[in-house]
Amino acid sequence: MPDLELTPEVAWALATGGPWPNPAELEGDARFMALALQEGLKGVGFASPNPPVGCVLVREGRVIGAGVHTRAGDPHGEIMALRDAEARGEDPKGSEAFVTLEPCCHHGRTGPCTLALIQGGVARVVVGVRDPNPRVDGGGLAILRAQGIAVKEGVLGEACTRFHAPFFKYIRTGLPWVTLKLALGSDGSLGPVGQTTKVTPPYVQRLAHALRRASEAVVVGRHTIEVDDPQLTDRWPAPSAPHRSFSRVILDEDGQLPAIARVWAPVAGQPVFRAVTGDPVPQRGVEDLHLPPEGRGCSLRHLLYELAAMGVGRVLVEGGGTLAGSFLSQGLVDEFHRFQSDLPALGPSLNLPIPAAWLLRASARWPTGRWEVWR
Repeated sequence: MPDLELTPEVAWALATGGPWPNPAELEGDARFMALALQEGLKGVGFASPNPPVGCVLVREGRVIGAGVHTRAGDPHGEIMALRDAEARGEDPKGSEAFVTLEPCCHHGRTGPCTLALIQGGVARVVVGVRDPNPRVDGGGLAILRAQGIAVKEGVLGEACTRFHAPFFKYIRTGLPWVTLKLALGSDGSLGPVGQTTKVTPPYVQRLAHALRRASEAVVVGRHTIEVDDPQLTDRWPAPSAPHRSFSRVILDEDGQLPAIARVWAPVAGQPVFRAVTGDPVPQRGVEDLHLPPEGRGCSLRHLLYELAAMGVGRVLVEGGGTLAGSFLSQGLVDEFHRFQSDLPALGPSLNLPIPAAWLLRASARWPTGRWEVWR
């Protein structure tokens, strides 16, 4: 997809696994599922470890309700859509529900969505993809069919599977989804060692901050903090939900970073954690994650399990070449966003262990502005 203008909307779509189907270009069931996906996008970065399920209710070709799951423990997308229909003065009886993920059929912190749809009188349910959670896994669809509700599966199934891939990984492995972002010069370099190199122009930074908003944690190594002294905060321009928590995780195994580093400064809703392997002197206001050592650093897989236990479903790795190589060599990366200048960065070229089954989400070059996007 060359010559793609990186608007905030495009940046958000790429950061969430897109680009996504355009409802205006589709008809019938596909059009309404694309609208349900648009609802689901509103929950990315807020619903973890639950999936940001989007739902729209339709009667006679008209949307009468829409909803999305935006917080673990709060109502799911189907219930939010039913509530939205009620708020609009619409009766959901006899309507069709378009849901990006199979409705749940078990009792958790909220009641089963299958029961809510049945009680709401919904006549037909269209599902993008089946939920692999062993507590659901086709059970929701079976309950709906047993109640005489027409069910259709697989509408925009590829897009819905891609959208919910982080949740699917979490259910199957207990690990969060890991996105790697690197900005390189034409020489494959991050820049001279020990120097801050501004490889990425401001308009491309939109995507970098969209990637942070789509995640619940960002991970960097000590060297990045020493060279760039970043804050690593979520600065996406759209307002954030009050419950939003964005964790900043610094790999500082021996506690070598000084207290004056900007990343340690407290930021509301954006706690900072220090990953350590020993028992270094505490940093004021910073919580330590004690990890087992591995090689010359800490166990990255153990770190991911710790983050998953904290409710983190998406992790963004923004560290330098050493950290990127460690995540890659251990098979811990799920997708890659590469930004590569048409000009050299004048540093050592990275020799990263690129896996054969590489999922390259987006590749951008500048100043020519050539973009390529892989679905």
